[in-house]
Amino acid sequence: MRVNSAMSAAQRCQRNAFPGSLAWCWLAIACWLAMACEVCSQDSQAIYPEPDFTATRVDGREISGRVVGLSLEKMTLVDDANHRLELPLRSLVKLVRNHRPPLQALEASHVLLPEGDRLMRVVVGSTTNTSIDVQCYSALGKLQLPLDCVLGLMLMPPSDTVAFDRLWDQLLTDPRSTEVVWLSNGDRVTGSFLGMDDRFIKLQLAGGAVQLDRSGAIAIGFDPALVDYPIQQTDFLEFSFVDGSRLGVVEAALERGQVTAQTRFGQSIQFPFADVIRIDVITPVVTYLSEREPAGVQYVPYVGPTRPFRRNRTVDGRTFQLAGQTYDRGLGTQSRTLLAYRVEPGDQRFQALVGVDERAGPLGSVVFRVLTDSTTRFSTPPMTARDAPRAVDVDLSGARLLILITEFGERGDVRDLADWVEARIIR
Repeated sequence: MRVNSAMSAAQRCQRNAFPGSLAWCWLAIACWLAMACEVCSQDSQAIYPEPDFTATRVDGREISGRVVGLSLEKMTLVDDANHRLELPLRSLVKLVRNHRPPLQALEASHVLLPEGDRLMRVVVGSTTNTSIDVQCYSALGKLQLPLDCVLGLMLMPPSDTVAFDRLWDQLLTDPRSTEVVWLSNGDRVTGSFLGMDDRFIKLQLAGGAVQLDRSGAIAIGFDPALVDYPIQQTDFLEFSFVDGSRLGVVEAALERGQVTAQTRFGQSIQFPFADVIRIDVITPVVTYLSEREPAGVQYVPYVGPTRPFRRNRTVDGRTFQLAGQTYDRGLGTQSRTLLAYRVEPGDQRFQALVGVDERAGPLGSVVFRVLTDSTTRFSTPPMTARDAPRAVDVDLSGARLLILITEFGERGDVRDLADWVEARIIR
């Protein structure tokens, strides 16, 4: 757990203050970041002044055009024929940018927030036992986050993608009842978080308070039981950015290429719409299966042990990757897996994108099947990572059970990383 500090305001200032030379260093970094963000924003707007998006509707239809207006009630698009289209928010699933600016690799820290939100490529500044200051490389600029909204910090992310995904997964899912600091030498230190500056991470251990050299720490995982991310009772939007960040917002308006919004944790932000690559519409009309409990699960081994299905990760704990695109939501399975879900009153359709994850390589081979009750409604031939993903859209009228099956393909269960991307119920 986190320990409430009894220090005076003066003591807090003294604790968080940097030594003189380091203060100048931090100021220089902040100034450089501000200039870099301004240049990147200007470049982004110059190259991509009016980005085109494809809007996916709940009925499965797609509409492409330029977004000229957005709010928590509707989206306004102008198509290629210059027709102005007013789309009610609850008629939409998502908007995806058609041509994305390239993602520049930068050595920086990352902040993990609940429910898939995140801030990527940031400088983590002073952190107390109540808040954390971050400076984003993107146009989001400087933010102050409530510490009880943070699941973890990746201070020095591994350059290897497998190690990166493994550490990310540990920060999200590893059980812990206090804070954990991952060190570069492979050790872990557990204790109650007291704060952090540019030199030290401060923990309360059983024997008293200690200071860990920050340069030797690669990540901090916070006690999930103390994380309190505001639950939204109304419709909201999730913005995904070119730098990999994602934030849910409860208010949003677009004017002259700038979005003004309020985050789920209550902070006002502003950013150029040119930095947005995707908008997910979160309403009661769309329910993702990763948020529902299956009524039944069955695994059939081929050779060796089976691996359980994963929510919002591949079966081996990584992000979904199909046809060069990454996805946040879905179900990760391995052959042979059967997942059964009760069809609830109001459920109308099941939709998903299915395929073998790119990381499976040439050996993975999977057959996807969808049943309602005992009737097959969708089936694929054996698919490999070379095959284009296939869209699923199944009517649930009159059904009691929705059954998703990952069958053995042509080589048993070898590298069968089967992705049910954005598996959702339309209500």
